Amino acid sequence: MENNAIRFGCNGCGVCCKGRLIPLTLYETRQWLKRGHEVAILLEAFDELNWSSNEQELAHAKGRAVEVICGDASIHVIAVFAGNALNSCQNLDANNLCGIYDERPLVCRIYPAEINPFITLDPASKICPPEVWDDGEVLFTDRIIDPILENQIERSRKADREDARAKIALCEILGLNVAAWKGNALTVYLLDREQLLDAFAVYDTLLRASQVRTDWKVRVDTPVLRQKLKQFGVELDGQEGADYVFHPL
Repeated sequence: MENNAIRFGCNGCGVCCKGRLIPLTLYETRQWLKRGHEVAILLEAFDELNWSSNEQELAHAKGRAVEVICGDASIHVIAVFAGNALNSCQNLDANNLCGIYDERPLVCRIYPAEINPFITLDPASKICPPEVWDDGEVLFTDRIIDPILENQIERSRKADREDARAKIALCEILGLNVAAWKGNALTVYLLDREQLLDAFAVYDTLLRASQVRTDWKVRVDTPVLRQKLKQFGVELDGQEGADYVFHPL
């Protein structure tokens, strides 16, 4: 039986370190802030009644989420903390080399592999130039995955689960309570570094990880989906004077 291998040999072009937000674990977020960099927070919500994918994907999403109250409904919210590299990663030097290579985030170590277990690595969907797939080390085949890469992926997934409640608590401290609907859009909060540092200080003092607020809202611009969620008692955001970026998917 044919054993198809995917190879990857980074050419150091730096394209994967520019024009993006870099997902971080909670520990990595603290380190990112200590280096003087800024962090964005992305929020998405879902519930079981309106879930359209399979049960396995629902279980995966719930593991990364925290259940909160939204109007008359109970929903799950996922918070993603991400290093702000919308222009360029601040750790990238003039030669496109990583200045924190030995301490780089897990997502950077894992790239170009996928962390989501339901997404298959597709070289055509990546922004890397075609030639990087012609040579280099084997990431995985149709039957075998590199053991170091596998360990890093599992560490990232575990951190997603373990950090979920603390991330929501930090959002509450910051007053961030509007999420977009999963699969439809994201709400993106571009925070000042000092804001998040102060929130960490409050969190460390009060240990509020087990507390959730009762006034979460959902931002949806699609009329049909808005009406559907409203019928289920989900409180929708009024959208005026929003302090976040609404990013449709």
